[in-house]
Amino acid sequence: MFDRAPVGVGLRAAAFLLDVAFVALIIVVVWSLAGGVNKAAENNTSLTDPNTAASLVIAVALLVYFGGLESAWGSTVGKRLVGLRVAMLDGSPLTGRAVFLRTVGRFFDCSLFSPIVAAVFVWASPHNQRLGDRWGGTIVIRTGRRRF
Repeated sequence: MFDRAPVGVGLRAAAFLLDVAFVALIIVVVWSLAGGVNKAAENNTSLTDPNTAASLVIAVALLVYFGGLESAWGSTVGKRLVGLRVAMLDGSPLTGRAVFLRTVGRFFDCSLFSPIVAAVFVWASPHNQRLGDRWGGTIVIRTGRRRF
């Protein structure tokens, strides 16, 4: 079924930490460009409020970061640096549906509940799949480090 064995928690965690650092940089840049937190408008949910607008930009950036990069490269920056990529269960390139389901799954198993839940799913899966991988029919495999 696989030409390469699915990767376990260790390398995936390393890639995730690199991605978190990169995403934190994106958030700092967006908040800085938005002028930081506007205390006067803290409870305002209008789209014209800088807090709300910056939060929406960050949410879209995160979707583009994970979904867009995995769609284009099969990996995020963190995965590329560690030498991993995401593939369909048969080893073929990702489909748009698989990327979408992985990204939705990431919200549940990495963000909503914490990355510990994602690790438990990987440990409990015969193919080392987190929830999003199971939904999308994907695996994470080792490819060696690749250039950008």
